[in-house]
Amino acid sequence: MVRLLEVGLIGAVCVAVLSFGGTAPRFFAVTQVIILGLAAVFLLSGEFSRVASIRFPVAGPLLLVAFVLLQVCPLPVSLAPLFGRSLDELPGGSHFTISMAQYQTVSHLLLLVTYLTAFFLTLVLCRDRTAKKRLVFALVSLGVFEAGYGLIQYLTGWQQIFTFMKKYYLEDATGTYINRNHFAGFLEMILPFAVVLALRWAELLFSNISGGAVTLRKIVSRTELVSLVFWLFLAILLFAALVLSRSRMGIVSSLVSLVAILALAGTSSSRVGTRAAVAALFFLGVLGLVVWIGSDPVMSRFETLGQEYNLGGQNRISIWRDTLGLIRRHPLLGTGLGSFSVVYPFVQTAFLTLLVEHAHCDYLEVASELGLPGAFLVFGAIFWVFAQTVRQYRKAEERFDKAVSLGSIGSIAAILVHSLADFNLYIPANALVLTIVLAVAWSSACPRTAIERTQ
Repeated sequence: MVRLLEVGLIGAVCVAVLSFGGTAPRFFAVTQVIILGLAAVFLLSGEFSRVASIRFPVAGPLLLVAFVLLQVCPLPVSLAPLFGRSLDELPGGSHFTISMAQYQTVSHLLLLVTYLTAFFLTLVLCRDRTAKKRLVFALVSLGVFEAGYGLIQYLTGWQQIFTFMKKYYLEDATGTYINRNHFAGFLEMILPFAVVLALRWAELLFSNISGGAVTLRKIVSRTELVSLVFWLFLAILLFAALVLSRSRMGIVSSLVSLVAILALAGTSSSRVGTRAAVAALFFLGVLGLVVWIGSDPVMSRFETLGQEYNLGGQNRISIWRDTLGLIRRHPLLGTGLGSFSVVYPFVQTAFLTLLVEHAHCDYLEVASELGLPGAFLVFGAIFWVFAQTVRQYRKAEERFDKAVSLGSIGSIAAILVHSLADFNLYIPANALVLTIVLAVAWSSACPRTAIERTQ
């Protein structure tokens, strides 16, 4: 059963990421069928009784699902004013729904159920440390493929996603994603795992060299050096592709997560010299690769930062201001999960000739759709898992578990920072990857949920 869960989850993530980041509904439907099918098989197999020791966080997910169900539940029209709805704007009939876009809310509810199902299946999978390792390695492998694909696009000008000819971001690395920012969002969640595994092998390398000064001959003679070079190369490849996506928030978020990783590693037994050496080699490798390829296009993106985030004119700040107006109108129960593109025109003051589908800030968009309590439920759960993982990080005894905990911390930190100015949580593949990373982090924060396979 464990092997079936492992293959199924990895396959589901691969389908989501490789098919335009899951933004094509017919392709992501395959991912949904795989995940929900795995859940059904697992429940019918009678294996559920064997995972009773797992500490499942069920209160938050159940409250969130109940909250969204309330948004599509028919209510008497007389209650409409209590939820900030004018009787004049309601269609005829004796009932109404809190959601102002019922179809979109039901569709996003199915997505939410898919993510939560993947979360619980990953927790079950992480009971087996070997399967957990393979899952992490599979995610890194998928990230390396995406990075390599993006570098080929950037270096050769072959701007295709398999047989699909790209129409946008023709000068950037996007991998199999349509949008460079979402490509960067995926890579920034994978990069921390490659970095921490490089740190792990560096610690093993230097800890096995005892007696006298550490000389180059001693270092070269160790077998751990090959593994260190391998993981360091993968980390450099991932970050170089991220930089060449020219996603400013992707680059900033990755740097924040790397700083957090190095700082937190300093609170453990990791040597300062080891961390400094790995960091120096990593950044020198990235710098050399980017300079060799050419850094002018990347720098030009940051030069326009002041123009795009000024307080006047039409830009993301204008959209954020309008979204705050939506939140003020519907502060408690929101306008319905997934309803932003339908509701935003009622308050739109910028880009009047365009359809604005997202708020370009996950925090504001979730708050507008679910209300402030719903947003607190979503992001409170993510920050809580993050905090628990940070708290338990130093208590981990097994080296790989410790590395995975640190990688999860960096991954979650990166996407939380990126969410300040983008909508990665509304990209199905990235939301699914974040869900799996949260489950891996939770399994590490609660050691009793991760036990060695004895059969």
